[in-house]
Amino acid sequence: MLPYIYNRALTDTLLSKNAKQHEQDEKNKIKEVAKAKKQAKPEKVDDSGVPVAPKPKAKRQRRPEGLERPPEIPRRNGN
Repeated sequence: MLPYIYNRALTDTLLSKNAKQHEQDEKNKIKEVAKAKKQAKPEKVDDSGVPVAPKPKAKRQRRPEGLERPPEIPRRNGN
């Protein structure tokens, strides 16, 4: 029994303390997550399985000639 106690007394406690501290630091560390990559939108498919072409966007209409600008919105900022 005496040699066992003697061996226990000679073991280096510093190494085990550092290992435990390192494990604790790893658990508490904030993990960085990679930003998600943008994926292309899937094509729309009709019932027969043929891809459907997207509808063209309507162009924005400018104010027709002769139409006046809308009145300015009054603001309460000291003017």
